[in-house]
Amino acid sequence: MKKIIKMINLCLCIILSICLINSCKNDTTYDGDYNPEVIKGYKNDASTLNTKMDSIEAVNYISKKKLKEFYELSALASSNNDSVLQEHLVAQLRSFFSINQLDEVDTLLVQLKRKNVHFASIAKFNIIPNDSLTPDTIKRADYTLNLFNKNKKLVETVNRTSVFVLKQEPIKFKREFKFYFKTLNYINDSIQNDTISSGVIR
Repeated sequence: MKKIIKMINLCLCIILSICLINSCKNDTTYDGDYNPEVIKGYKNDASTLNTKMDSIEAVNYISKKKLKEFYELSALASSNNDSVLQEHLVAQLRSFFSINQLDEVDTLLVQLKRKNVHFASIAKFNIIPNDSLTPDTIKRADYTLNLFNKNKKLVETVNRTSVFVLKQEPIKFKREFKFYFKTLNYINDSIQNDTISSGVIR
């Protein structure tokens, strides 16, 4: 009987060890669906929402999708040596910002290139509460940005709060919103206003 118990305990230890190893591997290795041809086509087009979505679902869906696309596009642009393609990708990245914040794109690309980043993923995404989906409303999202090298090994993990705007497009019978960043890395304690004044958007 004691031998059986020892065998069971040994098996449990082995299983737990395997699970722990796999868990660590998943945290330090890129395992996303990477398709550069798809990523090249990412553009900051307006998002048309399913009318069945409530405000919280809509905010989460749009913002998480746009963050994912932006960082995957950034990783591809920073690791690409084709000057023509890179110019095209940078133009697409800039469409995620209003004209006044375009410097953030260049800063990010320099940082990613310096760290030899080839892949990026978003984790622990969370919209900061007390937001609702209204025209021109400023939103904030906390998330973890994981950066990986060309061998898909983790280079760096960064916790960020980004500020963005969902700007309602004046199209009849559709819930269509334009997304753009105010900043990728928000460091102040609060935002003074919950709405923005109209301005030029790329």
